[in-house]
Amino acid sequence: MIIVYISLALFIGSIIYLAFFAFKTFKDSKPTIDNVTETVTRIQAKTEQIKTETDQLAETQQDITEDVQYKKEAVQYTVDAAKQTPEPFKNIWHTIKGEKRTFISRRNG
Repeated sequence: MIIVYISLALFIGSIIYLAFFAFKTFKDSKPTIDNVTETVTRIQAKTEQIKTETDQLAETQQDITEDVQYKKEAVQYTVDAAKQTPEPFKNIWHTIKGEKRTFISRRNG
């Protein structure tokens, strides 16, 4: 029976020893865990900041793209108008030249 009591005492002693070292390990690792938690919090904050800046950059890029497209269309409209302009001027020029010829022909004739 004495062996049972000694075994029981050793078992209880080992449980107490295990609990003591588990508590000591937890207590020693608490600053490290807190440090890791703070680091994760900072990383999450930076990630949110980067996400916000990325969204702002995407909006700015969209605005710039729309502005460039608008200006491109305006320039294209101007170029198309400039390409069509010589035709009316040619018509006016030929009309003026034709009238001069007619005027000169009327004077000579």
